[in-house]
Amino acid sequence: IAIDDEIEDTEQQEPRPAADLIVEKIIQRIGPAQRTRLPDRRKGYTQKAVIGGHKLYLRTGDYQDGTLGEIFVDMHKEGAAFRSLMNCFAIAISLGLQHGVPLEEFVDAFVFTRFEPNGMVQGNDTIKMSTSIIDYIFRELAINYLGRHDLAHVSPDDLRASETHLKGQSEPEFEGEQVISERTLSKQESEKFLEEQEDSSFAAANFGGSGIEDVDVAVLGASSTAKLSYADESGGATWQAVGRSQANLVQEARMKGYEGESCTTCGQFTMVRNGSCLKCASCGATSGCS
Repeated sequence: IAIDDEIEDTEQQEPRPAADLIVEKIIQRIGPAQRTRLPDRRKGYTQKAVIGGHKLYLRTGDYQDGTLGEIFVDMHKEGAAFRSLMNCFAIAISLGLQHGVPLEEFVDAFVFTRFEPNGMVQGNDTIKMSTSIIDYIFRELAINYLGRHDLAHVSPDDLRASETHLKGQSEPEFEGEQVISERTLSKQESEKFLEEQEDSSFAAANFGGSGIEDVDVAVLGASSTAKLSYADESGGATWQAVGRSQANLVQEARMKGYEGESCTTCGQFTMVRNGSCLKCASCGATSGCS
C-alpha cells in the first residue's frame, strides 16, 4: 500500500504539457462587384417635363422586384455635345445601379446641384421648381423609388384632393374647340339668351345702356362655354366675352401646371409655388412673402 501511494504522488508531481492554443483567423477578400443585369423585358415609365423652356424625357428600367436598374435621358433641341454628355451620364448611373450602388447615394450626391437650364418645371405633378436638370432627375427618382416626398413641392395629400375635385366636375374641358355652326339672333332672341346666361353658371356681362341690334352667336362643339361678339351701332369696335365658371378656370389652370388659385392683384389663375408661398407668373405678385 505504501508503494502505491508513492507512485501516485510521483505522477501528480510530474508537470503536464501545456495545451495547444487554437487560433481561428477569418479572412475576407473583397473582389470586384458583380453586375446584376436587367431582364430583356423590363418595366418602367417615361416622364416628360419642361425645365426652364428645355424639354426633357426621363425613362427608367426596373428589376422584377420593382427596384431601379437603369435610366435614359433624352433632351429635345439640344446640341450634340450636351446630349452626348447626358447620355454618358445616364449610362454611368445605370452601371452604378447594376453594380450595387444604392440609389440613396446618388440622390444625396446630385440633388440641389445648380446650373443652367433651371427654373420652373412643367409637366410634373409633384415637382414645380428645379435648380438644374440633374437636380430634377434625382428628385423624380427619389420620390417614385424611395418615397422621398420631402423633396417634392406638392404632397400626395394635395394630389389626392386635386383628383377628387376633378372627378366632381360634370364635364371635361377640352383645349381644342371647333365651330360647327353660326347664326344671327334678333334683338329679342339675344335679350332672352342673355337672361338665360345670367341664371346659369356663366359670367354675367354688363352692357350699360347702349342699344344692341344683332348678336352673332358661335355654337362651340364639345364645350359648355359660348363665345359672344357684340357690335355697336356704329359698326366699329366689337366686344367678346367667354362665359366660364370658376370651377372650369381652376381646372384649366391646374392642367397647365399652375396651382389653381387666382391672383389677388391681377385676378389671373397663374399662381405658381414659390417656397412656402405662391407667386403670380403674370404680374409677379406674391401671396404674402417675398
